[in-house]
Amino acid sequence: MKNILHKTKEILKGQGKLIIIQEHSQDKDCVSDVRKNFLYLAKEVGREEDQQAPQVHVRKSFDSLRRDEKFSMRVKGFFYVNHNRRLIKVGYYHTLKILLHWKTAIVSPSKSVTMA
Repeated sequence: MKNILHKTKEILKGQGKLIIIQEHSQDKDCVSDVRKNFLYLAKEVGREEDQQAPQVHVRKSFDSLRRDEKFSMRVKGFFYVNHNRRLIKVGYYHTLKILLHWKTAIVSPSKSVTMA
């Protein structure tokens, strides 16, 4: 069984957009919850700043007693676009959170199996 929820919201009077995707699936081996958030904020700027590499944070944990596996990733950065001869700086903040609850004592599938 698989349930997917998708939401798109405008924020800050049209200057930004928030996209939320949530997926819940259940099979005989595990229950998985996947949450993806994409936040974009746009503002007009006079000139470009030095572009830095995006900030990436990754965490993973495993609780062997409860058979829960957690993974989270956050990416934060910005890029520039030209729109009608105006320079727009678009900041983005992406998050991915995955929670797996294994029903059986065998906690991870063989390497040939992939989860989408």
